[in-house]
Amino acid sequence: ADALDLSNAAVTRQVGLLEAHLGTRLLNRTTRRLSLTDAGAEFHGRCRTILEEIADAEAVAGQLTAQPVGLLRISAPLSFGILELGRFLPAFHAKYPKLRLDIDLSDRLVDLANDGIDVALRITGRLDDNLVARRIALIPMVVCASPGYL
Repeated sequence: ADALDLSNAAVTRQVGLLEAHLGTRLLNRTTRRLSLTDAGAEFHGRCRTILEEIADAEAVAGQLTAQPVGLLRISAPLSFGILELGRFLPAFHAKYPKLRLDIDLSDRLVDLANDGIDVALRITGRLDDNLVARRIALIPMVVCASPGYL
């Protein structure tokens, strides 16, 4: 009761409700002492294990959502990389200082899985259904030809 900053009566009431819910006694009560029943000891042990697992899961989730660490391999078209990507890199590096970038600027269509690419920037109207895609910008396109070709 003291650890929870509750009155003895409030804790006794909650334990009683828990015992009623479980359909078994968890505590042996005497005027001088409380002790766990076999069911109470088993229940306590399992609850402690569950709470430890929850704490571990929260810690892992916290680590995963903290700062990304390691190598991020990016593929982008050559012209986009030269004209656009460079201006975003300083802010990206400031936000994710523990992340190292390996950037492949090439106009070839890379195979993400076989080439070990984590993120690919594409200028296209067609998207591969097997990939998760997000539009990040609209790029104007112009068709050009020499007067002799026309």
